[in-house]
Amino acid sequence: MNTPLENKIATRFGVLPNFFRLASSDPAIAENLWGFAEFAYLDNPLPSLFKERLFVYLSRFCDVRYCIARHVGFLAGLGYPAGDSSCLPQKVELILPLLRRALPHGDDLQPLFAICSELDSPLSSFPAPDSPGELALFACATHVFLQTAEASSAHESLRRALGSRNLEQLNLVLAFVRTAHYWTKLHPELVLEDDITQLLATHEALAECILKDPEAQKDSLSSHLAGELASLRQLRKQHDTISQAYQELSVDHQYAKHNLYESENNLRELVAVMPAAVYACDRDGVITYYNRQASELWGRAPNLDDPPWSFLNSRQIYRADGTLLPPGDIPVREVLLTGVPVVNRELVLERPDRTRIAVLANITPLRDSSGVITGAVSIFQDINELKSIQQEREALLHELERSNRELSRFSYAVSHDLQAPVRTVRTLTKLLVQRDHNSEEDSSHLVALIEQASGGMERLIESLLRYAQTSHGRLERGQVAVDSIIESVRMTLAPLITETGAQIICKPLPVVQADSVLLKQLFQNLIANALQYHRPGEPPVIEISGGYSEDVWKFAVKDNGQGIPLKYQDQVFEPLKRLHGSENPGTGLGLALCRTIAERHGGRIWVESEGSGSGATFSFTLSAVQELPSNVRSSVA
Repeated sequence: MNTPLENKIATRFGVLPNFFRLASSDPAIAENLWGFAEFAYLDNPLPSLFKERLFVYLSRFCDVRYCIARHVGFLAGLGYPAGDSSCLPQKVELILPLLRRALPHGDDLQPLFAICSELDSPLSSFPAPDSPGELALFACATHVFLQTAEASSAHESLRRALGSRNLEQLNLVLAFVRTAHYWTKLHPELVLEDDITQLLATHEALAECILKDPEAQKDSLSSHLAGELASLRQLRKQHDTISQAYQELSVDHQYAKHNLYESENNLRELVAVMPAAVYACDRDGVITYYNRQASELWGRAPNLDDPPWSFLNSRQIYRADGTLLPPGDIPVREVLLTGVPVVNRELVLERPDRTRIAVLANITPLRDSSGVITGAVSIFQDINELKSIQQEREALLHELERSNRELSRFSYAVSHDLQAPVRTVRTLTKLLVQRDHNSEEDSSHLVALIEQASGGMERLIESLLRYAQTSHGRLERGQVAVDSIIESVRMTLAPLITETGAQIICKPLPVVQADSVLLKQLFQNLIANALQYHRPGEPPVIEISGGYSEDVWKFAVKDNGQGIPLKYQDQVFEPLKRLHGSENPGTGLGLALCRTIAERHGGRIWVESEGSGSGATFSFTLSAVQELPSNVRSSVA
């Protein structure tokens, strides 16, 4: 009759292996052996099929054939692989290649190390049976298990492929397999179960591989100890020579250690005062060092005991164009994966308070003596101020280009319109001089004409000065209530409004970011034009509207005046262009001034009219954002 423990084992495996019957005389031994089997092997989180196939492959190297036979039975469906009832068994045809696979040594291992380095780290899913990935992992695990000359390199390849946690779980499986082999060697009375005997009798090829495996080396404890003793004798002979050399090197070592300590201190002090954020992390994304500037740049200090990637994945990082980087694409992961440094890459970091800061990132991998990547060091430089200066420079260059266009646009017109009154004054002055010889002729009319020409030139020069100031003066942006601007314009133009009997209809207008003086000048010029060029005998009706549309503020001043023919609608904004000749007062700079003001606010101006006598609608836009952002946060937020 089975014990409760044996019933539990049979339920888990689907059969009761003789392996766990060996300590029946002492239940505590069986219970603890079973507990170790559960912890290290059965409940180990590695995939069940992976564990069972590895158990079979490792058991080839044990001269006792019980373990390999029993676990081949589990694989073939005589029980549950790795005690997992949901794990499907394998056909004998799929088990035979595993039993015939030779263990690579020396140079034959290098391609397998390369396969390990190409696997995702840490593995999200284990490779399929008989795949190159499984072949590489099994070969590395076997060299570690047997502690061959290649064990150290194989163990490092497993670390890179599996990550620290999965590697420790694999180490537990290896430890249990070693325990199982040793336990079977100490119990030669252990025999195969009937189901395994029947399996080997049925499948001759399977029995040949299991019972006559060339890899079944004599791995007894005594031969192992004999080898160790031989090595110790050889080491003893070398001890005296090494001791003498050690004494000579000890002094040099202490000196070098002292210099290294001083160099490390100097380096830490240098990094601490650098005007840049510096931090280091290991291959698993755990922060191992950071300076004060790093915590200031991030907006908080990391916890050096945080789980892998918890801090680095908690930061939002954006590309320079404002698009969010997924956690898997952050530059430090890229460096750890490829080993290629990141040089002068512009990024934007989002702090815990949601503010953003532009940085220039330089990240380089850290390697051990064998060239394996062990971590990375990152240097982030705050370039917010530099970005602001660069944006101001670009805006100033844009303003200079606009100013130069304005200058070339009206330079010829200015020279022409200034010369006209000068020529008039010169001609009238000559006539006046000639008349002075004949005192009988009245010169008062010529004097009046000279005064009129001089006054016109004076008004033109004043208008040109005002145009130049508007084109080149500093913009004083601020919150401006457009309704208040219109009321101020009403007061300024009150005499003309009364004289013409005008009606001004103004819909509710928004508050915008603009230069209040220039915005008033713009509205005043448009409204004054509508009042001046109204249709004779018909009182002016002026409608003013505005609102937000497509990322800009748009305004319109509509009148019922004389209108503008279509062919002149592009010319009315040119400096010194007057469609109505000298019969109407003005200098021809009013609408040109309006265009300059709109363009300086990041907008434009245009007119719509069906022709003479149909009225006109002057529309203009203003940018809805500031012309010169104060920092990068506002430009990417």
